[in-house]
Amino acid sequence: MAGYDLKEGQFEKRSASDDELWSAISNVFSAKIKTNSSYKYGMFKAILDNLYNVDEQLILSFDKVFSKFAEIYWNLILKHHLKQQIQAEGKGGTYLEQIIWSAVKKYELPLDIPYESLPPEIMIDINHQVKMKCKMYVVGALFEDTRKLFYSFSKKGEWIQINPVMYEFLCKHKVIVEKLNYYQWAKFLEKVNAGDSTNLLLSKIDESAKRNNLTYYRQILFEEFENKCFYCGVNVNSKVDVDHFIPWSFVKDDCLWNLVLSCPACNRSKSDKLAAPRYLDILIDRNKKIHIERIDSSTNYEDSKLREIYYWAKVNGYDEEWRPRK
Repeated sequence: MAGYDLKEGQFEKRSASDDELWSAISNVFSAKIKTNSSYKYGMFKAILDNLYNVDEQLILSFDKVFSKFAEIYWNLILKHHLKQQIQAEGKGGTYLEQIIWSAVKKYELPLDIPYESLPPEIMIDINHQVKMKCKMYVVGALFEDTRKLFYSFSKKGEWIQINPVMYEFLCKHKVIVEKLNYYQWAKFLEKVNAGDSTNLLLSKIDESAKRNNLTYYRQILFEEFENKCFYCGVNVNSKVDVDHFIPWSFVKDDCLWNLVLSCPACNRSKSDKLAAPRYLDILIDRNKKIHIERIDSSTNYEDSKLREIYYWAKVNGYDEEWRPRK
């Protein structure tokens, strides 16, 4: 993999057409780029899933990127039993598979434990090991594969900085780029896996970082702020649904600033739609009252960023405005 041993890299500071940016993205999946494992697809997904977690300089820390990376692979490997490379004789899978299986053995974990249910100290240990391996082999390789147009990076500083030109491009075409990455990832996994494990590969990849247990957020919202459905105003109890205001299928993250309490009827009706603009204003006011940064110090939330994400969701096809039934 060209570039894997680079210690740092700088994206090319120049204008680039959409055609040139598409070419840079497509080059990642080109047959001429040697692919021994699925790491580049996982790295790509980890960045896309963190696209709206960048700071004002469009910087993401390695910790943020590779904690998402670890979460994605935890589910693909343990839940879906998917190998991540063609296994050579005598080899125990990729470094990532070895890290995950070693953690299961070391901490005597049940194989069906969701990533979000791991004790914090175990999660930190796994994330650190994943980061140390991936920053060595993956960061520089993806930098080169995207023709130095995707991001700058520093292995010593442990950060990537997304090229502003590429950032706007990815926001504009996020859904299409995700699907392209999923499709190529699924094709690769079909080559290295066999049997039932390859069924519904695209869904398995898409939902590999989806959390099923949002109890923590439900409790915060219910106890500290809301006891009514965010949308229709009906009174709710502590077993109320938690809804992603901007659909999870677009943001691919569980952030308090995007979560609201919803009665089951509204949650079912809204589904994967975008609520009407008036609810965006209500959510922004709500977020000011619950002090997002106090509850989640790692977030980079800003009102203006939420408005931008809402806009980009519409650009990406979430253009059907939903309102609760009267």
